[in-house]
Amino acid sequence: MFAAAWREAGKNLQRVSSSLMDPGYRFLKLTLFVNVSMPERKKIYLFNWLSAHALWISQVDLHSPSRFPSPQMWRDFLNTIDTDPLPLTQTALRKLAVWDILGEGIINLAQGLAGAMEEITWQGMQVKILSLSNPPLWFIQSLLWELYELNFCYELYVLDQALIPNPWTSSDEMWLTHQTLLYSIFPGESSLVMWSESLPQDSHKLGLCATDVLTALPYINKFCHLLSMWPGAPAHLQYLVKMKDQDDREVYVVFSLACRFYVQTAFDFLGQQPSLPCMFQFI
Repeated sequence: MFAAAWREAGKNLQRVSSSLMDPGYRFLKLTLFVNVSMPERKKIYLFNWLSAHALWISQVDLHSPSRFPSPQMWRDFLNTIDTDPLPLTQTALRKLAVWDILGEGIINLAQGLAGAMEEITWQGMQVKILSLSNPPLWFIQSLLWELYELNFCYELYVLDQALIPNPWTSSDEMWLTHQTLLYSIFPGESSLVMWSESLPQDSHKLGLCATDVLTALPYINKFCHLLSMWPGAPAHLQYLVKMKDQDDREVYVVFSLACRFYVQTAFDFLGQQPSLPCMFQFI
């Protein structure tokens, strides 16, 4: 649904509302991992991200920075930012900018392989550092799936805050209610819990991407409910959609409408292809 919505979306840059959204990336682009051909470089990239990603998620979630790194800044980070003073070259200045955005704690966690332990924990699993130079396919697929989900979740989060700021600023009670609604679109309890759980073991943990319509339906309704508050939202999104005698056509119609509205709105404010959820490849 999301992929089809992107294919149909208007992509004229004149649609984009400039200056409303930070142009940086809350999480790194997946191509930074996919396009690395040198085994040792891939190992360093993966190790640095796995070392720092839990703390970075918490920073984005709890104390969101005012700026976010560009793709080049993320590449510099994955390459390892030297903590020793550097001569003021253009590269060094860019790395200092990365330090300023990500913070000292993140930089100190991602200091490359020197002195690294033999294993690192990710998604409740122990991952051998030596395996990162040529990681198993399931590991890369799972890691990329997590990045898809993280990017989608937090782009949705920041778009919602920009488009309807009132629930986020009017009162603590309204803020909590609205945040709970947003988190309910995703499997897991809430907030960071969804990223600390083990990888999905069945389609019931896939939320909007569950292959079974009945499983996905509660998440679809929450997604539509959230979007219905946005400016210009189709009126149909205001109403709870239900299965009628195992007939899922209405669900598909409404979900397709929601996907098209979300993708177009996201492009209009981000100025780039939005991050979209994807199917998980079960181990």
